[in-house]
Amino acid sequence: MKIIYSLVLTTALASTSSHANTQLTAKDGFTIKGEYFSSPSTSKGAVLMLHQCNYNQSMYNRIGKQLANNHIHALSIDFRGFGESKSVKYDVSNMSTLSTEQRRKAWQDMSAHWPSDVQIAYDFLRKKVGAQGKIGVIGASCGGSQAIELGINNQIAAISFFSSAQSEKNIKKYTASLSNTPTLIIAADEDGRTYTSAQSLFIEAQHSNSKFLAYKGKEHGYPLLDKDSNLTDAIVTWFSHQIN
Repeated sequence: MKIIYSLVLTTALASTSSHANTQLTAKDGFTIKGEYFSSPSTSKGAVLMLHQCNYNQSMYNRIGKQLANNHIHALSIDFRGFGESKSVKYDVSNMSTLSTEQRRKAWQDMSAHWPSDVQIAYDFLRKKVGAQGKIGVIGASCGGSQAIELGINNQIAAISFFSSAQSEKNIKKYTASLSNTPTLIIAADEDGRTYTSAQSLFIEAQHSNSKFLAYKGKEHGYPLLDKDSNLTDAIVTWFSHQIN
């Protein structure tokens, strides 16, 4: 598999970290855009950040900066069809004009590429931390399913579900393959099926470092970061303890 990385340095964050616009080339030549928050080359920890499907990779800007400043490489990507990872064929913003059946088919065609796109993002971080380095993953909402698929097929040191409802099938996958991995679960109690799923995942979580952050209210994913100014710190601190 040929993978091409292109980095354009933008804004310095601190003496030990920076962030850069990132382009990853998928197996079919599609360009996946994201943001890479770099840590010193000696850092052997990294976190892959997968956004929710009503937002884009920028939801992780604060978390990515803090991870890098804690000597953890971080990468957030726009899923194919979202944010800056769009093309004429793959663009979620154009789906509203389609019929229900056309929209379903377009979504299936687009999301079918996500596991391999996410794999390429993981491989990017693996090159940064080396074979013995530790990589964690956080998935918000729809990103949680991609985090599970990634974890099943790769070595991950920690996994986080951020307002991420999972099907019974995915909970079984987590239980069978990932329940002994440190797990951080975040959800609001009035966020419908998401909270029920979060409870089920936490029951299955076996590692002693697993943690459940429960909130009152209906906020889903990113708005929780604004609701609780300490949540970004809590996420970064938890990953730091699992990876550093």
